[in-house]
Amino acid sequence: MDFVKALFRIIDKTMNRVQNSNYEIKDADKITVVKDVIYSTSDLKNCVLDYYFPTEHQGPLPVIINIHGGGFTAGGKEFRKSLCTWYALQGFMVFNVNYGLCPECKFPTPILHIVEAVEWVEYNAKKLNLDLKRMAVGGDSAGAYYACMIATLSASKRLQRYFGVEMRVHFGATILNCGIFDMEEALKHRMVFKMNEMLMQSYLGVPVTEIHEYKHKDFVSPTKYINTRFPPSFLIYCEKDIFCKGQTERVIDVLNQKNVYFESYHTSSILRNHCFSLEWKSKEAKEANAMLKDFLLRFKNGELPKHVSEVDERKEGEEIK
Repeated sequence: MDFVKALFRIIDKTMNRVQNSNYEIKDADKITVVKDVIYSTSDLKNCVLDYYFPTEHQGPLPVIINIHGGGFTAGGKEFRKSLCTWYALQGFMVFNVNYGLCPECKFPTPILHIVEAVEWVEYNAKKLNLDLKRMAVGGDSAGAYYACMIATLSASKRLQRYFGVEMRVHFGATILNCGIFDMEEALKHRMVFKMNEMLMQSYLGVPVTEIHEYKHKDFVSPTKYINTRFPPSFLIYCEKDIFCKGQTERVIDVLNQKNVYFESYHTSSILRNHCFSLEWKSKEAKEANAMLKDFLLRFKNGELPKHVSEVDERKEGEEIK
């Protein structure tokens, strides 16, 4: 497990300058940042967030909850400064959330941390002048997994009962960047050093050979519980992703089955690979971010398609015992 954590920490350090140098972020001085806000006393070390907003703005601001990646074992809000600044420049209040990392914090603890962050945002909505009717959640890599899981939770009373939470907010959009969404499918792919197996064991706390006996095994993959209440989504992915190959395509299949509106941008290049849009300068990153910017503008203006179909909870997902 130490190998995996060390690898993703190296990736964070190596990519930090490319992803956070701000050379693509114009007018960053027009953004105010409030750092290291404790959103829950359940874990003072991990339950911390920063928030970003346009210094000069009028009226309640729409919201983005941003969840960093890092292979479930690494990462942190400090590595998503440029992204959150960029989101804020589009006219959003952006909450850049830390959460417990594995193996110290195993499933479902990180999910429960993020639920607490959402609850903190809801509780402080009036004080911070937020428009919770225009609230999105997004993330990259492992953060995209958590974003998808949180959006699925908010749309499913059955899952909320299973995890012992109550989410009163409903997200109006999701941003899913090169994530992992179907754990069973992820285990079928060969990765160097069997890294997928090591990550899974670190996250779940059981060897992959015993996953069929894992008590939460039916609830670790959000693709199983995406329903017609799932919000309109923007997906970024690479067909040759070295970490998450085929995972976003799996989500797209489910969104099509459930008739959920989505837009996407993808590459086929091994050179524009995992989370390439965070590099900012490449042609593909610029195209993906331009499409995402347009998606966010239409979300902010209430112009994305909405779904009104109701879910029969007796048929929603697999039976919860």
